[in-house]
Amino acid sequence: MYLPNPKAFANSALNLYEGISRKATLRSLPLNVDIILTKACNLKCIFCVSYGSLKNVKQMDFDLYRSIATTLFPKALNLFICSGGEPFLYPRLREALTMASSFKTRTTITSNGMMITSNVADWVVDDQSLNELCISFDGARKETLEKIRVGANFDTIMRNLKYLSDRKMRKAVEFPRVWLRYVIMKSNLEEFPEIFRLCSDHGIYKVEVKFLNVTNEIDFLESVYNCSKLAGDVFREARLRAKQYGIDLVIPSLLPKGKGALGCMYPWRFVQIDTDGSIRFCYYSWRQRLGFFEDGFLNIWRGHEYSRIRSTMDSETPFYPYCKFCTENKGFAYESSHNQKMHEECYVIPGLEKWQVPFKTRAEVNQSFSKRMETKI
Repeated sequence: MYLPNPKAFANSALNLYEGISRKATLRSLPLNVDIILTKACNLKCIFCVSYGSLKNVKQMDFDLYRSIATTLFPKALNLFICSGGEPFLYPRLREALTMASSFKTRTTITSNGMMITSNVADWVVDDQSLNELCISFDGARKETLEKIRVGANFDTIMRNLKYLSDRKMRKAVEFPRVWLRYVIMKSNLEEFPEIFRLCSDHGIYKVEVKFLNVTNEIDFLESVYNCSKLAGDVFREARLRAKQYGIDLVIPSLLPKGKGALGCMYPWRFVQIDTDGSIRFCYYSWRQRLGFFEDGFLNIWRGHEYSRIRSTMDSETPFYPYCKFCTENKGFAYESSHNQKMHEECYVIPGLEKWQVPFKTRAEVNQSFSKRMETKI
């Protein structure tokens, strides 16, 4: 069983108070730290939005990771290694997880599942330093998954997860607990209820659904915003199937956000640090950064820009313009929350051009790693 260290528990209580009170300048530190270790990926998913780093650094220096760990992990509840590229392509991933575990920071990795070979599964199970393994898996059928996740092999992923599940059973250990993240879109919507039988057969305890946010050349008709009635019917069937197979299911609402609902908490609870140490304040701040970790994290976390984001995000004129469109604030029922092309200018903060990065296609990012795809972990 995972138990946070006492400092992290106390920090989380203070952070909750400051978030609900909408404090602009915080005494608490972020509960959730997301670190991008590498930009490298072995797939080219059709909906992937990628981005460069301000310093064009493609892989995090381990000394920077160590500095982040000693500064933030003592009071953080969670470390997420979920964005940028495929984490199992980072050569020192095992060491990174061990370091986080030494601080009693709960660890989660999001992977496409292709690189969880028997050797990787063995050390993940033996070390018990990875608490949660999220597999990005956007199709219940082989042909659907492989069409969406270009380069993936359905059978290989299933075989890897079965080996991992069997290894856990033989060792009689809890971690890593395995779950799926399913980006729902028109192409994979109707087959979604079929996913729960696969989960039951492969040691997967949970499925989390995310809506497609159209941020590249993919057709906007793929967004379930265009077929919300069908989505409602599918989600009802999915809840029945999940209950039948004993799988936890997390589905976002198809409704607008109600009045009085708790607003977005990302600028209070979360920080993401890119490969070059640049700081991102939410998952939807695709292009905008707020500075570099090496320049002093507390100066940024408690500084003018972060404070202004917090103090204005619930207003009609948020400092980060995208806040007025985001599903975290608006809920499902607005096209502008699903179609990035409607408001591309809102993904940057006027006046902070020196901390802005361009969008890149996954093919552009992968090309720079073409000689590293055979990295052995």
